Amino acid sequence: MIALAIVISSLVLIALLRFGVIVEYSEAGFMMWAKAGFLRFKIIDPEKEKKPKEKKKKKPKKKEEKTKAFKPGLKDVIKIIKTVRNALSRLRRRLLIKQLTLHFTSANDDPAKTAIMFGRANAVFYTITPIMKRNFRIKKTDLRASTDFEGKEQKIYAKIIISIAVWEVFYILFAFLPLLGLLFKGSTKKIEDTKQKNKRKDEEKNGKAPDQ
Repeated sequence: MIALAIVISSLVLIALLRFGVIVEYSEAGFMMWAKAGFLRFKIIDPEKEKKPKEKKKKKPKKKEEKTKAFKPGLKDVIKIIKTVRNALSRLRRRLLIKQLTLHFTSANDDPAKTAIMFGRANAVFYTITPIMKRNFRIKKTDLRASTDFEGKEQKIYAKIIISIAVWEVFYILFAFLPLLGLLFKGSTKKIEDTKQKNKRKDEEKNGKAPDQ
């Protein structure tokens, strides 16, 4: 019983574990981290010098036998669209934007243009903020614009932290279960076509004319 309780507790903890990504953009460039629980790993760092990659020799491609691709019918296409829409709806509801930061600094040689860009940025932020909050789970937002009449180039700083729990990933993946039937149907059809093709080849080798 103790072992079973430990296994169940471990599965619950894993299911509740959150992972995600952190993307940050500034004058230094793009930076990206992968996050799992309290751990964080840097994926993209503009400060690191990229080592030249050795060119791999291209291997000659083997000729593959062409098989008839599975062509879904109208009902299948409708089913695919409904499945994808359902999955995206689940993703939108379960994905958590923990932080959304966007700072825009308006700057130009012409002070009038600086003021115009500042006004446009504020109008855009005012418009998109309620739309994003209505369609996504956002915990913290920081969208703001400022002016720099002494500067000549506009500046942008952006940062977004996205996370999702392990159980939520499975919840989204389960939405694609209806597509398994279509994939199985397509693979079965390919196998049958291949068998028929091999059968015709064997008949031709034995000197028998294939069935018309």
